[in-house]
Amino acid sequence: MRITEIDSCSDLFALKDRWNDVLRRCDHSVFSTWEWHLTWWKYFGKERGLRVLIAQEKDEILGIAPLMLSEYSFLHVGKLRKIEFAGSQSSDYNNFILPNEKCAKLFLNHLLKFSDWDLLELRDINEESTSANALQAICSSHTLKLKLNVSSLCPYVNLPTSLEVFVNRLGRNMRRNLRKRMRKLQVEHKVEVKSQRDFGSIRESMQLFFKLHQKRWRLKEKPGAFVDEAFRDFHVNLARIFDEKGWLALYFLTADDMPVAALYSFDYNLKKYGYLTGFDPDFGNYGVGNLLKMYAIEECIRKGFKEYDMTRGFEPYKLDWATGVRKNFVVKMVNKGWRAPLLSRITQIRNRLAENS
Repeated sequence: MRITEIDSCSDLFALKDRWNDVLRRCDHSVFSTWEWHLTWWKYFGKERGLRVLIAQEKDEILGIAPLMLSEYSFLHVGKLRKIEFAGSQSSDYNNFILPNEKCAKLFLNHLLKFSDWDLLELRDINEESTSANALQAICSSHTLKLKLNVSSLCPYVNLPTSLEVFVNRLGRNMRRNLRKRMRKLQVEHKVEVKSQRDFGSIRESMQLFFKLHQKRWRLKEKPGAFVDEAFRDFHVNLARIFDEKGWLALYFLTADDMPVAALYSFDYNLKKYGYLTGFDPDFGNYGVGNLLKMYAIEECIRKGFKEYDMTRGFEPYKLDWATGVRKNFVVKMVNKGWRAPLLSRITQIRNRLAENS
């Protein structure tokens, strides 16, 4: 088996069919798809170095490590060169694409041959993935100086085959509130649920979603996820591609034809990934976010989905629905120098301050 590197967007583009062939043989999420990675790289790869590692045996690709080399500057301290998952700033789950655990150590040993990075930091590795099992085994063996910790928690909903079973599983107060608020909303307004297909274009539907998402955060005097133009453009383009693949599920709850709640989600391999939401605070007393989530769950059960993954983040509102919580791991390894752990710690503090600002 040999390891080769992909370091250009054109080579990544040419890898599409072979990438998807490997995915079919591996556990993975929607964030592991070639479509996600290529689109993300087009918008955010400019200041980074692509470093996708390919494990091959003869002409067959056995595994893929979708990595990048990023450089972070710190005033008066220096620069930190970090190996991380490509797209990790936007992805809720990151993984090596592995049919088994063998390739993971080959990827890490290959990286250790190079001195152009200071720190390996692989974030949001799903605890149930082959990658997590492989990295835990490597940590336990002490053959490499890897450190593995929990980075985030991800609530999820196991879906039964019957809506009646699901509703009965909810708490009594939750069931009562859903019925009461829907009745109240329907009495006072004309209520409909629409999808991205009910608008003139994907861009139009995404702009409506951005507006709802940002409206709530502006009320809290916080920036919100879509304050950055590049991030908005990335998701508009991604939504177009995912819509063509049948993966986009963008729902709107409307009152008198005005969107008052939105759910931006991805349907992939009989699982719904709830990425982000938004709602009009003026309709907050109706619980419009929960009403729309209930509709989405009904749709999932009707389609035979196995799970509604509420993705990264242990927000209290998710716990009203969750039947379980998974861990995401972060794996770190210092390549050289004393500054890497210090600068990594500074980065974590910066990120926490940004999240709480």
